[in-house]
Amino acid sequence: MASLLLTDDHPLVEVALEAALENSPLLIVLRSAASEQQARQLLTQPTDIIMLDIGLPDGDGLEILRRLKIHFPSIPVLIYSAQQSSHYLRRAQAPGTAGYVVKSQYIKQLLSNILAVLGGQQAFPPEVTTPALPLTSKEQQMLLATGLSNLEIAEQLYISNKTVSTHKKNILEKTGARSVVELATLWKAQL
Repeated sequence: MASLLLTDDHPLVEVALEAALENSPLLIVLRSAASEQQARQLLTQPTDIIMLDIGLPDGDGLEILRRLKIHFPSIPVLIYSAQQSSHYLRRAQAPGTAGYVVKSQYIKQLLSNILAVLGGQQAFPPEVTTPALPLTSKEQQMLLATGLSNLEIAEQLYISNKTVSTHKKNILEKTGARSVVELATLWKAQL
């Protein structure tokens, strides 16, 4: 028997997972949390695997993942997300995730991945697509200069310091990145 903690704020995910677990060759007890706070309370009980959505209402699931791996390093975490970008996959792998399942996959594949992780294996998709960044050529030039100060970028591109700031703000909005470091990771995924 194994214990799985699902951390996802969509009740239908719990219902679908419960149905899938009925077909499992291994008895898996499902406990569910809709937030990080609820998950932490449930982690006082023995848990063999955590299944975590990265889009939670009380925070960034990848940041929650990082904290979980600090406090519960021995519990494998399987990310279950609608995000198909290789950027998210790489960010999820960094903290030592055991697997990544895209919500568009069949429930049979999800069950297979859960069993693989419980068996000590990793369960990552063979290939995750990276959509092209929706940036203008000037914004792409800005990304190539990542790591330079705004003033240095302005001098290289013959534009004002204020224009550099505006371009950076627009790039962050278009890509959904929250910092220049995260933006650099996105850009490297494009190369």
